[in-house]
Amino acid sequence: MNTTTVMFSVSQLRIVSARHFLSEAGIESWTVNKMDSAHAGLFGDIELHVSTEDAIEARKILEKEEIITAPQS
Repeated sequence: MNTTTVMFSVSQLRIVSARHFLSEAGIESWTVNKMDSAHAGLFGDIELHVSTEDAIEARKILEKEEIITAPQS
């Protein structure tokens, strides 16, 4: 299965909130924690991934819930 990163954050709370909203919509998500444990919040971030076919819908949900902002044109 191919996955796409739909957001990243240094905030565990934002990631948990995003996963909750996606789960409520029936979209499975995974996290990849790339934070340096010795310098939490300073180096790295936490990535949120969904399957590629769910990426557009996931971004719409996260924008609606104001977890991420829509790209500016």
